[in-house]
This record gives sequence, structure tokens and C-alpha cells, in this order.
Amino acid sequence: MSLQLQNLSFGYTPDRLILDDISLTFNPGCFYVILAKNGGGKTTLFNLIMRHLTPTQGSITLGPNKLHSLSQIQQAQAISLLSQSMPLPDHMSVSEMVMQGRYCYQSFWSRYSVKDTEITYQAMQKMDITQLANCRLDALSGGQQQRARMAMLLAQQTDIVLLDEPTSHLDLKHQYLLLDMGKALVEQGKTVIAILHDMTQAALYADHVIVLNGQKIYAQGPPNQVINNQMMKAVFGVNTTRVGNDRVGVHVPVHLLA
Repeated sequence: MSLQLQNLSFGYTPDRLILDDISLTFNPGCFYVILAKNGGGKTTLFNLIMRHLTPTQGSITLGPNKLHSLSQIQQAQAISLLSQSMPLPDHMSVSEMVMQGRYCYQSFWSRYSVKDTEITYQAMQKMDITQLANCRLDALSGGQQQRARMAMLLAQQTDIVLLDEPTSHLDLKHQYLLLDMGKALVEQGKTVIAILHDMTQAALYADHVIVLNGQKIYAQGPPNQVINNQMMKAVFGVNTTRVGNDRVGVHVPVHLLA
């Protein structure tokens, strides 16, 4: 089902909006990438979708339902979030934390089933962390912790997946492993919305790019139409020239080519 933001605004004070009148539709089977400079409202947008914040105005709907009408369990079965700020329970092992992705499917009396265990193992396998299953989370590197977070998200099996700077702390191999996993979810008909800073990765993976600037939507559309020298200057304040082919290019600062 589609996720819709309708005339959404948010600010901590009335005279200081972070997002102003944002309307977006996120459809199944599409990989969306959100671009903005630091402080541009990207994470705020995710916090509004996750109901960590309340909109100043506007609404969010999931299919036919207003998001605020859903229970926390219903939302957790529909929308998952990978966040760098997600706290990690140090005393847990990797497998125990990944299993927490199945929590929203448990009743008050139920326990984790054989199916839950299988789903958890498959998620760890996909993120290349089965060898870390019994390790405590506080013994892992930042990159290993991020892969464990992603495995927990995969175990949650939601139709809408939010990835907040998902490649942070990851080496190059695991950056592409995680983004490939996002693309695989899209191929299964799920909706993936990622906040990225790497323009090349955005161009490679996105079906649709959304650029935020000045509290509003600056541009949106296919990456080869949105990620250009004009946008780099207007949004990020960097004069660049594009080096690459028709599909993907690197935006190199002009002063480095002098």
C-alpha cells in the first residue's frame, strides 16, 4: 500500500519550520532516495513517519488509514526503520537482537516459534553476520552493529522500509551489500526510502530522488534528471562538473580539476 504525506509541516516553534507543506506519495516497488544538506529535514521526515514527532500541520496516511489511527503493533508490522541512533542493548547477543524484529508478531502469551527462528537466521545470513550470532553487541565494530540492525529490520518483514544513512560505518563491500538488499526488497514489491549522502550510490540505486532544500521540496524525479550540477550548487553550495556515462556520474568539485 502507498504511504502519503499531505501538506506536512513541522517546526519546534511556529516561526522556525524545518519542513513546510511537504506532499509526497511513496508507492510499492520503488526505491526512493532523499537528499538534503545537514539539517535539511531528512531525519525529521522519518521521525514524523515513525510518529516520534507530531506534525505541526498536515497528515500521513498508509493506504486508506490515517497513520495516527494505527496501533503501535500495526505500525511496526507495516513500517520499519534503520537508524544510526537506534540504541543497542549491550547485554544482548546478535541473534537475540535480530529476533527482536519478530516481536511485533507475538501475542501476550506467545513465544518465538520455529518460523521466527528461521526468519531470524535467514536475515543474519543475508547480512553476512551468522558467524557473529553469539557475540555480544558491545563487542562489535560500528559496521557490524549496523549490519545487525539491518538484519533485525529484515526479520521485521514490513512492506515499507526506511533507511536513515544506512551505509554509515560500513566498508565498501557491505555498503553495497546493504543497498543491494534494499533493491531486493523493492523487487519483492516493498517500498524502500533511503537517506543517502553519496550521490553516486543515489544515482545507482534510486528509482526516484527527492531533494529537500529551504524546508520545501526542491526537486524530485528520476536520478539522471535531478542529480545535476545546478542542484549541487543550489542545495549543497558546491560548484561541480559531472564525470561519467549516461547512467551514472561523479560530481567533482570544479576547483579540484584546475
